Amino acid sequence: MLTRQERRFRRRRRSARPAPEALRPAESTPLLLQAAAFLAVFAAAILVNLKTLHYGFLTSWDDPTYVVDNPWIRGLSRENLIYVFTKPYFANYLPLHLVSYMVDYTLWGLNPFGYHLQSVLLNGLNAILALFVTRRLFGNFLLAFLAALLFAVHPSHVEAVAWISIRKDLLSTAFLLLTVLFYHRATGSRSLGRGAYAASIGCFTLGLLSKVSIVALPLFLLVLDWFPRAGRRRIPWKAAIANKIPYALIGLVLVRINTLVQVKAKAAYAQDPIPYLMVKGHAVWNYLALLTGIPSGRPVYDTPEFASGLASVAANLAGILVLPAVLWIAHRRRWDALGLGAGWVLALLLPAILFPLVTYMADRYLYGPSLGFCWLLAAGIVAVGRRMESIRLRAGVTAILTALPLTLFAYRTIEYDRAWAGSEPLWKYAIARSKDYRVRNNLAQAMMIEKRWADAERLYRQASAVENIVSHQGLAAVYYDTHRYPEAQREIERALEIAHKHGAAYTDLTDATMEDLAEIEYTAGAIYWVQSQNQKAIEAWEAALRANPRHAGAAQWLRTARGEPAPVTTK
Repeated sequence: MLTRQERRFRRRRRSARPAPEALRPAESTPLLLQAAAFLAVFAAAILVNLKTLHYGFLTSWDDPTYVVDNPWIRGLSRENLIYVFTKPYFANYLPLHLVSYMVDYTLWGLNPFGYHLQSVLLNGLNAILALFVTRRLFGNFLLAFLAALLFAVHPSHVEAVAWISIRKDLLSTAFLLLTVLFYHRATGSRSLGRGAYAASIGCFTLGLLSKVSIVALPLFLLVLDWFPRAGRRRIPWKAAIANKIPYALIGLVLVRINTLVQVKAKAAYAQDPIPYLMVKGHAVWNYLALLTGIPSGRPVYDTPEFASGLASVAANLAGILVLPAVLWIAHRRRWDALGLGAGWVLALLLPAILFPLVTYMADRYLYGPSLGFCWLLAAGIVAVGRRMESIRLRAGVTAILTALPLTLFAYRTIEYDRAWAGSEPLWKYAIARSKDYRVRNNLAQAMMIEKRWADAERLYRQASAVENIVSHQGLAAVYYDTHRYPEAQREIERALEIAHKHGAAYTDLTDATMEDLAEIEYTAGAIYWVQSQNQKAIEAWEAALRANPRHAGAAQWLRTARGEPAPVTTK
């Protein structure tokens, strides 16, 4: 029986051997075949999302804020660029996200087709980059093609592609894939390639300016240093850590900026470490299940309620440890594909696990991480195919094993895409799967746009069972539009009561809440004014301007109420 030292020595000998032929860079792959593979991956990513090109904006979920009503995306002007790069918008500092909308507006105005087109094309681009990166990391063109093909149609991508406001995930993923590609090139020789290294840091910065959640990517770069592929040398640990310092410094700066402006989670579980870890562990298990493509996606996930007992606590806390444990086992066993896949998923999911985000979990958080799962799936398919002796049998087994998950993923994607055709179908889909009050608020808002007052009132009433501002603000709008002014006044005053309850003074509120508060005060002023309560209306509009001095509606009505002339505008 071998001793522990002998087993370790054998593992080291295996890891020191030249990479097998199947894992060496596939320079011998014919160029025509490579071109066909890249075209197939791009086409697959486009085709499964083709229906979204005919969808409009989601009128009751962020699209009005980010695009339709956003004055700062109206063209690539110097003023707009300065604003988005120097100020946060909607409780986030993600300037490149907004620049992408400026490009859309310049080309298409407010035609939603153009915005969906950019999202679909970005998804196709990411599939191509996934092929490039996977081939570079694994040195196996077949594995890279299969992984990229599965990534192209993965159902966890639907939210990021179909919802225009989540363009940030598409952009950040493109830049993080380029970051890895350049880093791998920079560290491929004995000395660090300065040009490729600088390009990697630059792409990482651009990715953070698109969405800061890729901040943990340097952890995957460390994993990449620990699992060298295709005959690459192992980087000494001191050098590996040292070359991550620029990434870490840039990441810390942008995380700090976003932390100062973002709205924090106020759920009860976020205030207690054990329930918080249980909720996040539960989310990890759900994310891993969603990666298989078997469960269907949802726009909103209800925060779980746990059974009491040690077993429930242990099972959910285990979710926090499962990915680090898999990574450690892969490192010990020299299972490189498992290590890289688990490391990729862990690094890109880590911010969603560690930080108290407003959303318990969301499909969009899996857009980038899903590639790691596709690596594992493709590596398994290639490994099984390699066991077949004849080339025909190997090709047949590989094709069948690929077709099974590919068909499942594509079917799930096309099926779930239908739910994103508009606000009403989306929230009807969600309301059958969620008890969250926000789902009812959003569906009620969609009903309001269609002037279906009774349906909107019923849904807002249901949602108001949970104390929140939006339900009462929505009810006030319903009653105002149906000329039930005393009821509208009661609801808007209740909304103001809740707003002040969660912020003792205006200065205690975040910028996003300040804008919300200004809108509530503005609505209150309109309700008072229509009931001839002029002094209360003036006080409400003054309060709206204290909360948001740029609120044009409040300023205009305040001038009217005071009998002041309208300002003279000059071009």
